[in-house]
Amino acid sequence: MPRQARNFSPTGYYHVMMRGNNRENIFNRNEQKADFLNCIIKQEEDLLIDIAAYCLMDNHVHIVIKAELSDLAKAIKSTNIKYAMKFNFCGDRVGHVFQDRYKSEIITDEKYLLQVIRYIHNNPVKAKMVKSCSDYQWSSYNEYMNENLTIGTQQKDFILGYFSNSLSQFAEFHKQYDINEYLEIDEDLQKSRLERGQEIISKYFEETGLIDRKQVLKNPAYLEGITNKLLQESKLSHSQISNLLGVSKSTVHRINLRVE
Repeated sequence: MPRQARNFSPTGYYHVMMRGNNRENIFNRNEQKADFLNCIIKQEEDLLIDIAAYCLMDNHVHIVIKAELSDLAKAIKSTNIKYAMKFNFCGDRVGHVFQDRYKSEIITDEKYLLQVIRYIHNNPVKAKMVKSCSDYQWSSYNEYMNENLTIGTQQKDFILGYFSNSLSQFAEFHKQYDINEYLEIDEDLQKSRLERGQEIISKYFEETGLIDRKQVLKNPAYLEGITNKLLQESKLSHSQISNLLGVSKSTVHRINLRVE
């Protein structure tokens, strides 16, 4: 099956994600994260790309890059090859380090650009590795708050310009709740959707004064209400919703037909 051509971004910005082969770690030590940053900085120094944001997790990487589409491909390929060679040499291993080719999505406007940057800076918070973005060393969040080493000065000034160059506004923006979905590892995306479903159920219980699931199952109005909430505000499948509520999939399907 031929590879699908990548889409062209009207803004020039792309959200890039790379993950470890076979779900393995691509970073086992902090020194390896530093090595990867050096590889990607070299592409910036060669004027192929501008880095607007990044976050290095143990088994995957998120980067927001501004570049021509052809230059983006060259930069990522070069980074992957150089990093993989050193990773394999130091680990006395052979084979692929990254899974398949990198994933990317286009960033269509400035609003989405800021949202994606917030999302990737919050990756370690979402993974419960740290309590706040500022606590994580291997993302560009602190480069915006202090001295920038990886992201370009032009990109830093451009992004902070949307916050009137106020670091406090930038920090507050990162604390805002966001239900949007972004480029993510499939299993992490499913986990996020289930967590979102649990949050919707908890909020519904608080709003209605319910205390346990039996009250929902015994009252058709409550069951329809919470099911509608999950159908409209989460991206869970009917099977996932039925499992969360402890009802049959046909019940969820029947309520969904009434909504439509």
